Amino acid sequence: MDLGLRGRAALVSGGSKGIGRATARALAAAGVRVAIVARTPSGVEEAASALADEVGAVVHWLAADMTDDAQVRRAVSEAVDAVGPLDIAISNVIGHVLDASSPGPHPGHFVDTTPDDVRAELRQLAGSSWSLASAVLPGMIERGWGRIINVGSRVAREPNPDIPHALPNIVRPVVAGLHAALAHRVAGTGVTVNSVLTGAITTERNRAYHTWLAGQWGTTYDDVVRRRTSSVPVRRMGSPHEMATLIAFLCSVPAGAINGQSIPIDGGLSRFLW
Repeated sequence: MDLGLRGRAALVSGGSKGIGRATARALAAAGVRVAIVARTPSGVEEAASALADEVGAVVHWLAADMTDDAQVRRAVSEAVDAVGPLDIAISNVIGHVLDASSPGPHPGHFVDTTPDDVRAELRQLAGSSWSLASAVLPGMIERGWGRIINVGSRVAREPNPDIPHALPNIVRPVVAGLHAALAHRVAGTGVTVNSVLTGAITTERNRAYHTWLAGQWGTTYDDVVRRRTSSVPVRRMGSPHEMATLIAFLCSVPAGAINGQSIPIDGGLSRFLW
């Protein structure tokens, strides 16, 4: 399928690894001029070089903390200088980590969280999404075309009953609501805003998290994966490529009537009807 994206320009946050990197690859393969951004210069530079080799196109890179509003605006400005006015913006930021020793969202019940924890998670997830959208929207609206995609989590619509991740359960719905409200605000301008909601995906971070959980639970990595996928109807984890394929389609011209949606990729785990 021709996505109609050749010659468009995109900024992909969290583009050095996992879903962000796979998304950058999918967009570049569709003819999009891509700039990727992540915190660590060496990591994002390596990713850009590898992606360029894989897709046969230049992938630009820049380093910024996408949870800091000033750095977000600098990153957008640098991306525009590198690839041109942005038609596509991918917001892909991980949540605040309660425990620095854990590579993933540290399990914690509501009663274990503090106001500072909630504020940090809001800044990390909602703040980063708001900053990126506010930086790119004026230009998109002026040009009459744009795509904003948020990489979220299935807990935005259905909190995980098995693992007590209080902070994501509290804040992810806020982010989904932000994007839904924004989608209605820009409807009719040529700009669409959507979210993809991840389940368990085989990213480097998830592999590290499952290894950490194995140590916490006194079991093996394979056993952790079996436990986490036992209730998933497809009986496996999803891949970054599968996420990226949906994201690329939502950015496409044929997807122009899809707006304000939060679409899960979780192997059928979610039980909601709409």
